[in-house]
Amino acid sequence: MVTTKTDPMPDRSVSAAERTMTILNAFLTHQNPLSLTELEACTGLFKSVILRYMITLVRESMIRKNPDGTYQLGTKVLKLAHAYEQSVDRLDIIKPSLERLVAASGETASFYVREGETRICLFRHNSPHSLRVSLRQGDTMPLDETSTGQVLRHGGGAPRVDGCDIRQTAGLLDPLTTSISIPVFGAGETLVGALTLSGPIGRFDPSGAQIRRRLSEESARLSAAFGSSRYETPPTAEREAGSCGAGSRGAVP
Repeated sequence: MVTTKTDPMPDRSVSAAERTMTILNAFLTHQNPLSLTELEACTGLFKSVILRYMITLVRESMIRKNPDGTYQLGTKVLKLAHAYEQSVDRLDIIKPSLERLVAASGETASFYVREGETRICLFRHNSPHSLRVSLRQGDTMPLDETSTGQVLRHGGGAPRVDGCDIRQTAGLLDPLTTSISIPVFGAGETLVGALTLSGPIGRFDPSGAQIRRRLSEESARLSAAFGSSRYETPPTAEREAGSCGAGSRGAVP
C-alpha cells in the first residue's frame, strides 16, 4: 500500500497571530488614529474581521478605541516598549556603530545622553590619529549649541520636513574642532541620545556625502535596535547633503 504525505492543515492559531500583527503593524506607519476604513485599506482585511480582533486588542489595552470610533495604539504597547528598552545592553549595541564610524571617517565617534542641562559622553571610540578630539567615557559638558548639544536639546521633536535630523557646527566649544551629530531614537520615538563624529577643522569635513550617509545609516541601525521605526528608510546621502547643507562655523544646517 502506497501512502503519500500531504501538507498539514494550516494552524488557525498561527493565522490569527499573523492577522493580529498585520493590524498592529498598520499603526507603525501611521501616527494618527485610524478608522476601520483606513485599517481595511492598510491591512487588506475585511472590516468585520478587524472588528473581531479589535475586541480582544482593546480589552488587553494593546489598542485604544477613541470616542469618534477611530483606533490608536494602547498603553500596553508602551509598557512592552519600555520592557524591551530595559532589556537592551546599550554598550553591546552602540560600540560596533562607533567602531564602524571611526573606521569609515578616521575621526572620533561618540554617543551622548542628556542629563538636565548637561551632556554626558556615555560611550566613545577615539580617532587613531595623534592629532584628534580625545574623549573619555563619563565626560560631562554643558548642553551648549554644538551639534551634539543641539541634537540633545531639539532632536526629540517631530521629523523635520526636509527629512534631515543632522546638525553640524564648527569652532564653538573648541575653535579648531568641527562636529556632526544625529539623534538616535528608541521605543515610543523618544530621544535616546546623540551620535557624533568630531575632528580637527583642517582635516575633517563633515559636510561630505559619505560621512553624512554613514552617520545616517548608523543612526537608523541604532534606533531600530532600541525599538524605533523612525528611520525605517535611512536618508540618502544626496538628500542629506542637499537638504541640510554643509553648515558653517557655528551654523545650524
